[in-house]
Amino acid sequence: MIDAGTFITELEGKHQESFRQLVAAYLGGLTKEGMSVTDALKLELRAVVEAVEVAALWLPDSEELRMKMALATRCGDCARHFQLVGERLSVLGVSPDSFDPRHGGYSKLFAFFRSLQTTEERTAAGFVTLGDLNLGRFEAMASFCEQKGDAETATLYRELLTEDERRHADAGRRMLIEVASTEESQARARRSTYRTIEVVGEVQDPSLLRKFLLRSVRK
Repeated sequence: MIDAGTFITELEGKHQESFRQLVAAYLGGLTKEGMSVTDALKLELRAVVEAVEVAALWLPDSEELRMKMALATRCGDCARHFQLVGERLSVLGVSPDSFDPRHGGYSKLFAFFRSLQTTEERTAAGFVTLGDLNLGRFEAMASFCEQKGDAETATLYRELLTEDERRHADAGRRMLIEVASTEESQARARRSTYRTIEVVGEVQDPSLLRKFLLRSVRK
């Protein structure tokens, strides 16, 4: 068995190409469906709502105090992100009240995260792996917004959203070092990482994204 620090470094390193492919596929989906910056922000709100609820679900039965505080911080940061993204939508002429980001129920990714029971699974999947994916996606989204002529939304992605996500991912790495200390815990973390990557690839299918946008509009 390798030490926890080496385990995490190797785990993230193995998936860098998968992260790049998923980010490229996400942007490709936005382009294929002819989505706008406001469409992308609506999708962001959906992701933020699910992030809040996942953190809230995990918080009560997390034994480690560090994990509880990390989840509480994530809830607060994501609530702030929801407000800021909503304000940006308003500036761009779309009222946040004109659609419901919860439409259609929770995603398959939410269902998977809800099933995770151990700290090593939750930190590996929800903090480290999804954090790495989000960091790549935020930078790509900033470039997407710049190409659309929206420098302010690009700044939101590149600065505040990225800064908070990096802080959460770093916190996840520190927690994973503490708990991934056995072969069994490392195996659980590894499985949750692989499955997170698989599910993210499934839920960002362009047709599913478009379906959400069309059906989330309030009648």
